[in-house]
Amino acid sequence: MTGAELIALISVGSTALATLITTIFTSMSLSRCKNLRCCYDCIVCDREVVNDEVIARQVELNGENHNV
Repeated sequence: MTGAELIALISVGSTALATLITTIFTSMSLSRCKNLRCCYDCIVCDREVVNDEVIARQVELNGENHNV
């Protein structure tokens, strides 16, 4: 195995791992569950669930602030 092949293998592997980690955390953040557990409890997240009214109000406030 040459140096170029090794670099290509490491690059592809790190890209695949980064994509997997991003997918896991994105799916966890989009979930409406309070207690999230993933990978046999290696990743555990207890969080507040935000309802749609709170998000809509925040978007409305941000819109008003930008129109000043």
